[in-house]
Amino acid sequence: MLKKVSRIAAMFCLLAFAGNSYAQTVEEPIYPQYGFWSNWGIGVNGSFNFQPDVKSFFGNESYKWGEGFNAGFGLLLQKEIDRGAWLRLHWNYTDLANCDRDTTAILGPAGEAWGVTNKEATMDKHMALTAEYVLSLNNSFHNWKPETRGNLYLFAGGGVFWTLNNSRGVDNLGVQIDGGLGFSYRVCERSILFCELEADFLTNIPAPWASPYGWHHTNLLATVGYIYNLGVTAADKELIAQRALVTKEALDALEEENDALKKEVADAKDNEKKLKGQIEQLQNQNNQGREEELARAQRVSDSLNGVLDQLKNDQLNYYAIPFSVLYPNDVWVVQPDEMIKVKAVSRIMKDNPDVKITVVGFCDYTASDAYNMKLSQRRAEEVKRLMVKKYGIDADRISCDWKGKTIAFGDIHYELNRRVSFYRVIE
Repeated sequence: MLKKVSRIAAMFCLLAFAGNSYAQTVEEPIYPQYGFWSNWGIGVNGSFNFQPDVKSFFGNESYKWGEGFNAGFGLLLQKEIDRGAWLRLHWNYTDLANCDRDTTAILGPAGEAWGVTNKEATMDKHMALTAEYVLSLNNSFHNWKPETRGNLYLFAGGGVFWTLNNSRGVDNLGVQIDGGLGFSYRVCERSILFCELEADFLTNIPAPWASPYGWHHTNLLATVGYIYNLGVTAADKELIAQRALVTKEALDALEEENDALKKEVADAKDNEKKLKGQIEQLQNQNNQGREEELARAQRVSDSLNGVLDQLKNDQLNYYAIPFSVLYPNDVWVVQPDEMIKVKAVSRIMKDNPDVKITVVGFCDYTASDAYNMKLSQRRAEEVKRLMVKKYGIDADRISCDWKGKTIAFGDIHYELNRRVSFYRVIE
């Protein structure tokens, strides 16, 4: 029988792993990867236990190791390790309430040999500590969906047990192997209710084959309980937010934009060379003594020089990083929920030592021009100070500028006007 159970368990594990691999081929939605201290759960449960008479297993009428019903409670500690798997530690004590039994009728002559004189005795006491692996059928054979509340799962594990045969006054310490089927329902973000059907197989220490009665008995349990999930740590939340903000796709887009700007600068330099050649040609014509041509050339030269100056001024010496630090009205200190943006830009600069940026402060129209100009200066300089002092960026790689309320978008009180923006300098 044990071989058949082992074969069935092995076949199921192969099917579960195959289903899990198939489900993981679906790209969306992406399951977030958390650290060790996130998503721990603690719980309590109540158990209703049925213990069959093991004489049917051994064919020995004189070997009575309890039968009947009892109830108890347990404690759980579990850790989510993947989108479809958990590890848990389960302590269960199934003797909170039990049924009285007529030991005289059960034991017969053997009772006198064992010294049992009390006609009424309770069912066996049983306590176990097991480690179990829980596999979600929903997430293993189907893609993970964060909005799903119900979860059908299988579990299996093993550990140690202590049991006391009240009828015989004998206690044993041994090894327990258990497994079963469960269903959980997520009531809210942290609270989970569950129910399980479980079968336990109990054997002697050190080896079940040491005696004819090494395999003690089997328990069948129905369990209901509650688990409280401690949630995701603040460090993991911050890490996931950073991953969402500074992604590889965003950095690739910045690189593409940088390449396009470099091409524009190169084209502008080529145009400058062509214009300088035209100027030199006109100057050669002027040297031929033609005053009218000279005057005309001078006008053209002045015009072209103006164009060159405008080109130089209009060249994109920097481009914006696509997010800004936002502020409440009349505040220049960076707010805690905006600090992640300063940290993200600092991380980009650490990963790219040749990058230089300009930090520019802006204001809305709430106060006077002079006050807003000073406020925008404080905002820019405070961000630079944080990047240098807190995140270790060289000060000479960061320049500051401030615009007050000279540049505005939409309504004069629009939050986007109260910001500090980052611009990468192209040298």
